[in-house]
Amino acid sequence: MKIRNKITLWITGAGLVAGLLFSVVISYEMIEQPFELLDSELDSQAHTLLAGLDPRDERTVAQSETTMLDSLGRLYWLKVYNGSQELIYSTAMTKYVDLLLKRNGKGYNISAVIPQGTAALEQDDSNEVTFRVRVFTIPFRGQNYLVQIARPMEKLQEEIIDLVISITVGLLLFTITLLLAGYFVAGKILAPIARINTLAKEINDNTLDKRIPLGSNQDELYTLSSSLNKMFDRLQFSFQHQKEFVANASHELKTPIAMQRLFFSEVMQRTDLPGDLTDRLATQSEVVLRMDRLVKNLLELSTLELKETFTPTQVDLAQMLSMILHQFEEIMQASGIQLKVEMEDSVFVHGDEDNLRRMFINLIDNGVKYNSGEKRKIRVSLVKKNKEAEITVYNTGIGIASEEQDRIFDQFYRVEKSRASTSGGTGLGLTIVKRIVELHHGRIEIESEFGSWVQFYIFLPVMES
Repeated sequence: MKIRNKITLWITGAGLVAGLLFSVVISYEMIEQPFELLDSELDSQAHTLLAGLDPRDERTVAQSETTMLDSLGRLYWLKVYNGSQELIYSTAMTKYVDLLLKRNGKGYNISAVIPQGTAALEQDDSNEVTFRVRVFTIPFRGQNYLVQIARPMEKLQEEIIDLVISITVGLLLFTITLLLAGYFVAGKILAPIARINTLAKEINDNTLDKRIPLGSNQDELYTLSSSLNKMFDRLQFSFQHQKEFVANASHELKTPIAMQRLFFSEVMQRTDLPGDLTDRLATQSEVVLRMDRLVKNLLELSTLELKETFTPTQVDLAQMLSMILHQFEEIMQASGIQLKVEMEDSVFVHGDEDNLRRMFINLIDNGVKYNSGEKRKIRVSLVKKNKEAEITVYNTGIGIASEEQDRIFDQFYRVEKSRASTSGGTGLGLTIVKRIVELHHGRIEIESEFGSWVQFYIFLPVMES
């Protein structure tokens, strides 16, 4: 799971827990408060109804013409008992339902079934009615009376249900809002890290001089950027010393190898040596020759890697390619290779002429060395497209498998090591080609069908006319 999603879930979870706790507290208060108000109302009305009774002959009976008691009797379920537990008064609502008497001093709820239309209770579709009941012992005019009073609370229950539904819907909307807000906030939090990651990806072995800008706030991101920059400093130092070592070693090896070649050349001209010794000397001479090629390629590659820029000149690619192909004509004819050329005239680029020539020679030389099949072909084309010069070099041959195409430009990597050795390859030719392309701010691509053909594409920015 991505860190952004994790942060979003953490923010949503924390907010949801806080929202749930807040909702529980608010719900409890909003649900309990109506019951407290209703209990207080029943307490008040119990005293009011008892005060409306008139003692007569040591008994308390209702005033027959008291309209207040009749009107309250339509709203409240009421029974009044004297000290002898005799029922002395009840409202009209007691005819429809009898409620359980609990002397616990607290309010309680009782559900009863009353057919719809029996009493004006504002019932819903159900016949079940819930009453809020309270029981009081009230001293009145020298005697204690037991008062059981209740009131239907259908409307209150509906309001409580509506409240619960509203809170549930509110929590769902709150959760959705938290998810969206959390995802947005997580993106804002991780945006600097994403920028650091993007900049770090742009730094490779050819751009180790780049550094990640340090922010003005010396926070954790500042520390991270500083640590990465120090790591890049160490890498650049190591890479630079490695390249310098290879360059210096290659340069120092040139002279002794040249002396070895001169020695073998002089010895091979002698006619008084035994035949087996002459063969051994010829073999060793080939070994020294391959070593010489390797050292030269290493020196050239080191020079290219150490060189970050060059002094550009105007180069006519069409003219350069024509001259190089002319030099390879005899070799191609001797190898039975059919050459096809398609080039536009006057395609100019800003570049280093020697390096560009070496790049094309390496590609065409590979096309000759590794060409095979009954109908051997090399095809070279040069066109100008979208402010770029597109050069393609195609040749028949063994091709390159798809899993090896990403590694073909690595140093010393060879597709067929046995053939590369016999052909004098060092495994550095395509590495040099790619480095030259990069120095000219271009790009190189490859297509191949294994066992059939291979084609290289080179794109170089052309000169603005």
